[in-house]
Amino acid sequence: GFKVNTGYLGYAALQTVLAGLILLLAGREWWRTLFFSWLFLFFAWPLFPLDNLLAAQLKIPTAEMAAIILRWFGVGTVREGSALSSASDVLSSLTQGAKFHLEVSDSCSGMRSLYTLLMVAALYGHLALRRALPKLIVFCSAIPLAVAGNVVRLLMLAFGSLWFGQKFAIGSQNGDHLEESTYHLLCGFAVFGVALAGMFALASFLEGRHWKGMKLFDSVKIKRSDASTADMPFSELMKRVLTALALGATGIGLCMLAPSRMIFDEPGMRAELPAEVGEYQSMQQGMTSKEQNNFDPTVKLDRRYYAAPNGRQIMATLVLAGEKKKTLHPPTICLPDAGWIITDLSEMPLLMDDGRTIEVSLMRVFRDYEPVPGQRERITGLNIYWYEGTKGASTPSFFMTDIITYWDAIFLNRNHRWGQASFFLPMHESENEKRNPMDELMALEDLKEFVAKAAPQFLIAPK
Repeated sequence: GFKVNTGYLGYAALQTVLAGLILLLAGREWWRTLFFSWLFLFFAWPLFPLDNLLAAQLKIPTAEMAAIILRWFGVGTVREGSALSSASDVLSSLTQGAKFHLEVSDSCSGMRSLYTLLMVAALYGHLALRRALPKLIVFCSAIPLAVAGNVVRLLMLAFGSLWFGQKFAIGSQNGDHLEESTYHLLCGFAVFGVALAGMFALASFLEGRHWKGMKLFDSVKIKRSDASTADMPFSELMKRVLTALALGATGIGLCMLAPSRMIFDEPGMRAELPAEVGEYQSMQQGMTSKEQNNFDPTVKLDRRYYAAPNGRQIMATLVLAGEKKKTLHPPTICLPDAGWIITDLSEMPLLMDDGRTIEVSLMRVFRDYEPVPGQRERITGLNIYWYEGTKGASTPSFFMTDIITYWDAIFLNRNHRWGQASFFLPMHESENEKRNPMDELMALEDLKEFVAKAAPQFLIAPK
């Protein structure tokens, strides 16, 4: 776990040791009796990987459902990615977001409440329901119920802003920090009210008046024929105890011999974009204020805007991971947060000018906006990105960086310092102009040609 820069192998080892101690010292019948209690310890794990797997996916539907309900109530609402804003009103001279502006952060997407609700659903189903299928259904219902609860929370914040003002409903901005109001904090309890009520109603639907059959304190009968400590000779018990202690001491000794600081291998790329790529000239851009707040100081980022004589523009970004974990994230998280809608995500090979072929991800996105009230415009975009590790390791998938990191650290004694390369080409459209289907194909070829020329200038050839 230390070599892979994660605690999850340690958590798995601890839980496995507990299972082994129960079997070693008490026997199989005790193991069957304590199995759910042992399995319940899984909820003590910090489930950070679910942030990338679920948080980004829950933000958009949460915001979309809240926007639809607000429109049902006659409240003009504009959704841009995971943000909700009041619509502009020309007659009242109100700009977009003047009445309310809500950012659906990770805490409002259902993730923080989801961890708790999954645990409550598992315990409630185990104690209150008898059949396995209803228990599984109640457990899985925690996900949509968490989203429903957060939709209600967003509605309360939106109506609170309309009726009493944003300072009362949301709070006040103190620099880059939002000081949440009391009303904002109280709205958080609505998540659990809605979710727990829905969970109880679902359990009642599945097994009727199930609460009457609950047995919180039931006698547990263990077969004395099983090899447990009660029937075990003292010498055999001591042998097993000493075995467990010896194994534990060996594990602690190995941990003490491990280095005290994780050392990364040389990265496979430099966070330095070239000033010129073919006919493209560039202008350098630094980190945004949001990136400066979110990134660790050891993260290196270089971003440039390239423009060609024919008017084509490309934004290139290189990010080299820092020494802390979770310093990289896929564009499928940040682009929807910025209001982009993902229409397609695929993988394809890319032949670079130095002869090397790598697999990259190609993402198609679009975003609508109104430059003036009543005039709707659309921007579509093509995004090519991939992740570069040590000694030529490359993958188009953010998820695969974890797999490669684990495998190489354990079996090859190699700790990757990953870098992300991203190239974004925007295309403007107008509803008054007929779109040429060849425009995207030509843009994609231009983007591939640009990346093929630029990548060899910042990638480090494996030795």
